[in-house]
Amino acid sequence: MNLKQLRYFLAVAEEGQMTAAAKRLHVAQPPLSYQIKQLELELGVTLFKRLPQGVTVTAAGELLVGYAQQLTQLSATAENKVRALGRGITGTLNLGTVSSSGGAMPNQKVLTWLQQHPDVQLEVSEGNTFELLDDLHKRLLDVAILRTPFNQQHLVCRYFTPERMVAVLPKRYTQFTRRRQLRLNDLDGLPLIKYRRFNELFHVAFLEQNFEPQYVMTCDDARTAMHWADHQIGVALVPRSLAETYDTGQVLIRSLADRRFETRLVLATTPESLATPLVAGFMAQFPQAQALD
Repeated sequence: MNLKQLRYFLAVAEEGQMTAAAKRLHVAQPPLSYQIKQLELELGVTLFKRLPQGVTVTAAGELLVGYAQQLTQLSATAENKVRALGRGITGTLNLGTVSSSGGAMPNQKVLTWLQQHPDVQLEVSEGNTFELLDDLHKRLLDVAILRTPFNQQHLVCRYFTPERMVAVLPKRYTQFTRRRQLRLNDLDGLPLIKYRRFNELFHVAFLEQNFEPQYVMTCDDARTAMHWADHQIGVALVPRSLAETYDTGQVLIRSLADRRFETRLVLATTPESLATPLVAGFMAQFPQAQALD
């Protein structure tokens, strides 16, 4: 099994026709069909079910699609990075970001650095912290903006300023207009919108306060929590920087007094990626590196 066969396989799987895949790959159909047949023989499975109007992937083919996508993407990334190494700070920087990083990135240092290096292009992917961590270790990402807590072993990290979690309240809750901070028991009985990233943190805290929180919504994107709070659905519990970035003036933003509700963004990369001039140059815009073995 080689990369050429995998690229051919993916083209056929995505197009659903040998003819269309051959046209996309700029090859004749017989060599394409031969490579697919060789791949099936090598793996000992049938990857496509032949139909009168085209082909469809089998269960084995569905399984291979995911691996083929990762392998071809990793191959392209490796090729780009090796070529860029010889040219210095140039090429494509694969950056992963969590949804709650909008208040910190991009910042002026990064914008200035990009202006100084016009040959650098950013490829930005979004995901949650654990998805991005996985892609970092697979070398599919060069750098990722993550949110604590997470396992920082085998990473080089630069830390943003710690920030408090806040409650984002519809303005109808006038009893909190003059308050700067809220205690957890102030949330008792209120409809809460929870950012799933902090499930365990809130579960333990509410348990200690001896009341059952009233969740009306749980979501994977802190911006979604803000959006629903803005539409008066409930009280969103999110990091302050994100709340202030997406504040439309239709809500009250109040800190949570309990100091356990502190989080911070982290810019992370692997020691292997940091060895390249491109990643080293980008990470140099942020002080206080820390490597954990």
